[in-house]
Amino acid sequence: MIDFEELTVGALIASKGVAFRDFELEADDFADACWRKAFEAIDKTFQVKGVVDFFFVLNQISEAPFRQRIASAVDLSFVPGHLPFYVSKVIEGSVDRQLKLIAEKAKEGGDVAERMDTLRASMDKLKLVQAFEMPDLRWDLQLMMANVLNPKQALPSCFAELNRMIVGFKPSGLYVIGARPGVGKTVVGMQLAWEMSRTEDVLFFSLEMDKTDLLKRVVAGELQIDLGLLERGSLTVEQKKKVDALIVEVESKLVIADKGGQTVSQLRSYLIAVKARRDVKMVVVDYLQLITPSNPKAPKYEQISQISMDLKNLAKEFGISILALAQLNRRVDAKADDLPNASDLRDSGQIEQDADVIIMLSRKQSEQDEAKDKLITQGKHADRVSKGFRSLITFDVVKNRHGSTGRFEMRFKGEYSRVVGLN
Repeated sequence: MIDFEELTVGALIASKGVAFRDFELEADDFADACWRKAFEAIDKTFQVKGVVDFFFVLNQISEAPFRQRIASAVDLSFVPGHLPFYVSKVIEGSVDRQLKLIAEKAKEGGDVAERMDTLRASMDKLKLVQAFEMPDLRWDLQLMMANVLNPKQALPSCFAELNRMIVGFKPSGLYVIGARPGVGKTVVGMQLAWEMSRTEDVLFFSLEMDKTDLLKRVVAGELQIDLGLLERGSLTVEQKKKVDALIVEVESKLVIADKGGQTVSQLRSYLIAVKARRDVKMVVVDYLQLITPSNPKAPKYEQISQISMDLKNLAKEFGISILALAQLNRRVDAKADDLPNASDLRDSGQIEQDADVIIMLSRKQSEQDEAKDKLITQGKHADRVSKGFRSLITFDVVKNRHGSTGRFEMRFKGEYSRVVGLN
């Protein structure tokens, strides 16, 4: 990961303090103690000499590890002209830390007025620095190469075959899972969120189902308890003990928000509040067409187009992965045997353009399902309720900016609200 505090210190020394006072940078803007101390030494040097002298700065640092890091920082600062960009990133980090402190203070019921004044001052400094920034191809190429050599870690899904195709959920990426009603997109979305939340903070926006119903599905899949029993409240003593144990032992980092009728702007505000306390890496939205449009009087396709673009911008703004579940057009609903494609996404082709990856879900009967149906028709099978059940679910990656397309099948376990391998 690029350390902009290190680059800022190195560039300040290498440029001998040119435009040092223009950015109103302060020691408190640095999170790392080494760079904070280095900046204090640079500031003192500039006050005494009017320029920043490397050896004068180094002589003020007594800690040997700090001295070594500062010397290395000067070697890294091959483009002092990028100082405004470096400084802007340092101040952005300072603003993020202040936001977290304000959220914690507010949660404790404390007065945040003074901290808000400090935050506003930092925001003003950031605007000032950003005014200095100019596009620079060399810098863009350097960032590209840094990303090649140290790629951002994609979040692996719980499905090995999906990982093989899409690599994982990348930061700043918009991922879409489309399906007809009843196929299982919420099951898949919730399972992905739950499994990833074992190691990473995940935020699940449910605009259709309430939190209780979603958690019933989590418990059914996690403990292999029939969902019907949970819905009816008909658990055995042993099953209740298992649920109690799960409640005590659960270490998931999953946050579920189930308030309906939200705009993307409201989702963003909630995300900011959660990120003040958690390092959210993944957001799941169930489902895209239920997001309230910011332009309700516009035609439906324009509303959905704007929502799609806003979600993509949200992913880029926060450097997170966003997985949006989506409904399909009705013409696909009428063809149960037809594999849907990206153009079948309801109300907008913009979704197809904005998404980095589009996965279509469909269900079909296995040979065992067909054999069971035949026995039910002949009156030779007691279970008549599940006639027509389709236990095979197809994942069809129809668009992928980062890898291959293709499809694979898994088994849909409706009673456990879960998808599992065929073996």
